[in-house]
Amino acid sequence: MSFNIWVNGGTSLTRCIDAIRTSGADIVGLQECGATTARTIADSLVFHHLGVGDVSIVSRYPIRNTISTGGGSAVAIELSPGQLVYLFNCHLAPYPYGPYSIREGRDQAFVINQENQTRMPALNQLLATMAPYLAGPTPCFLVGDFNAPSHLDYASYPWPTSIACDNAGLLDSYRLLHSTNRTYPPAFPYNAPGITWTPVISQEPNSAFDRIDFVFFSSGDGVIVIESTELDSRNSVNPWPSDHRAVISRFTLTPPLLADKSTQPSPVAGATNVSQNVQLGWVPGSNTLSHHVYFGTTSPGAYRTNSSNATFAPGPLALDTTYFWRIDDVKASGVVTGDVWSFSTRRVAVYEWNFAHGDLGPALGDGALSYADGAVTSNLTSLGTSDGAAVPHIGGYPTHYLYAPAFASSANGYHVAFPASGPNGGGLYINQFTLIFDLLIPAPLDWTALFNTNPQNANDADFYVDADGRLGIGAIGYSAPGVITPNAWHRIALAADLAAGTVGYYVNGNVVFTGSTALDGRFSLYSSLDPGPDLLLFNEGDPSGAFTHSLYLSSFAFTDRTMTAAELQALGGPKDLGIFAQALSSLSIARQGSNLRLTWPGGQGVRLQKSPSLAPASWQEVPGTSGASAFDDTVTSTAAFYRLAR
Repeated sequence: MSFNIWVNGGTSLTRCIDAIRTSGADIVGLQECGATTARTIADSLVFHHLGVGDVSIVSRYPIRNTISTGGGSAVAIELSPGQLVYLFNCHLAPYPYGPYSIREGRDQAFVINQENQTRMPALNQLLATMAPYLAGPTPCFLVGDFNAPSHLDYASYPWPTSIACDNAGLLDSYRLLHSTNRTYPPAFPYNAPGITWTPVISQEPNSAFDRIDFVFFSSGDGVIVIESTELDSRNSVNPWPSDHRAVISRFTLTPPLLADKSTQPSPVAGATNVSQNVQLGWVPGSNTLSHHVYFGTTSPGAYRTNSSNATFAPGPLALDTTYFWRIDDVKASGVVTGDVWSFSTRRVAVYEWNFAHGDLGPALGDGALSYADGAVTSNLTSLGTSDGAAVPHIGGYPTHYLYAPAFASSANGYHVAFPASGPNGGGLYINQFTLIFDLLIPAPLDWTALFNTNPQNANDADFYVDADGRLGIGAIGYSAPGVITPNAWHRIALAADLAAGTVGYYVNGNVVFTGSTALDGRFSLYSSLDPGPDLLLFNEGDPSGAFTHSLYLSSFAFTDRTMTAAELQALGGPKDLGIFAQALSSLSIARQGSNLRLTWPGGQGVRLQKSPSLAPASWQEVPGTSGASAFDDTVTSTAAFYRLAR
C-alpha cells in the first residue's frame, strides 16, 4: 500500500489505522508520517516499522535492513526465511505543481523543465540507489506520493517521474490492470477511476484531479500483480481521513529457487551508500546445515563465525569503505564455497573556502558559495589579505579573508550549496554534519548571526555569537561567556549528529558546550535533493537588523559527517592557509630567454622547492627563497617541477 496520511493522521489517525487494517495490507509506505506516528500505527497493527521523517514504513513481516537512499526511505523485508523483498518509499516535492502550471497556460516545455528541476533530483538519486537491487533477482517495490501525474494517464504528456520509473524497469501496478482507463484531456473529475488527488474537493481549488500516488514493482523477478485499486470512503473507512486516496496492490511472488550455494545477497552485490549498521542476509544453498561467514575490507573477507541463520550483523562499519564478504555452505557432503560479494558504505563530502584566489571559488570540493542577492551583497563585500595592523595576521602569517559588514537587509548574505551531500542520519535532510569557521569579529562584540538553516532568511538565524562572547542559540543552549573575544581570530565549529540528537560547540578545538535537538528539525540542513541553496551565512530574518555584525572570515568548511571531539581538537585553532585544504597561494612561472622566472606572494616561512620528477617526487629546498617572492632558474633539457612550501 501507498498511503499519504495527511500530516500524521489527517482528520483521524485511528481511521488511518483502520484503513490499513481492513485493507489487509502487509507492507505500507506512508507519506506525511513521522517516526512517532509510525510507531503508533505499527503498535496498533502489531507490525514492524521504520520511522523516517515523513516517509515511514510499516510491515507485517520483519524489517531486516534499512537502506540509505538519499531520496526517500527503503527497507529489506523478510517474508519467510531466505525470501526477501525490497520496499522503497518516496514523497516528492509538492510545489511548483505541474497540473497547476498547465491550468495557468504554461506550455509543455515549461512544465517538463519544471518537473526536471523540482522532482527529478530526488527521484534520480532514489532510482540510482535502487539500480543494483533492480538488477538482481529479488522483488523490488517503489511506492509514494510523487506529486506528479503519470505519462500513462495523459494522451501526450511525457511526465518525467513516471517515465524515469519505466526506464528503470519498474511497472505501474495500477495501470497494468486498468489499461483501458481514459486519458487526459479532458480533465479528470475527482471520483474518476484511479484518481488519488483528491477525494476532498475543498482541498483542490483548481479542479486538478490526478493519479499521483503509485505502487511500482520490478519486472522479471517472479512478481505478478493480481489486483490494484484506490481506497477511500467508497470502499474503506467512512469518513475517509486523508486528502489522498491510498493505493493498494496485491501480488503473487515466486519463491526463490535454491542453488547449490548461497545466493541473493543483501545488500546486493555492488551496492553503494550502505548503512554503517547493516545486517547481511542471503538465500541459503539447498540442503545447507550451517554457514561459514567471511567478512572484511579485503577479498574474500576474514572468517568471522559459523551460523545456522541466514543473517549476520558485522557491527558498526566505517564510512566510505568497501567491504567484501562470502558465505560458504556447510552440508553433509562437505563445504560449498560461495561467491565473493562486496558493497560500499556512504561516502563523505568535504567542502572548503579560503579565498586564496580573491574570489568565492572553493578550495576543496565542488560546493558553491555565492552572494545571496547578487550585486548588492557583492558590493558590500571585500576580499583581501591581512596586514597585521587593521586586520591581524593568523599566527604571524598573512591570511586571505572575506569581509562581511553588518547587513541591513534580510536579502543580504551568502548562500552555500552542497551538491555532493544527500540526506543522512536516517532523515530527509542533512542531519550529520560539521561546520567550521575561522573568523574574527571586530570590537565591540554584539549579536552576530553565523548561519541560518533557512536559505531564504524567512526566520531567525540558528547560530550566534552574542555580546557577552557566548556561542550558541536559545533552542539548544549557549556556551559560557567569553569563549569568543573581539579582534581575535577563532576557529568555531559546530558538530551535529541529529540522528543521535547531539550537538557540540568547539572553539579552537576545545568543546565549550554540548546540547541536544531533533532529527529533521530546525537545525537539519537542506541537501542536494532540495532545489536551491542549502544554507545562508551571516544574516538573519529579524527585521530589526540588530543581530548582524561585521566580521572577517578567513576560511569556512563543511563536511557531511559528525567530526569527533578528538578530530576537532587535532585541527586546533585558526590557520592562515585554511582548515582542511591548507593551500598556499598560486605559483606563477614564465620563460624569459634562457631563464625561468618564478613568482609568488611572499611571506614569512614560504619557500620554493624543486624536484626532477613526480614519480617519485624528490623535493629539495631552493636556497635563498625562504620569505622571498621570486626566483630565476636556468632552462635545461631535463624536466623540473616546482612547488611552494612552508
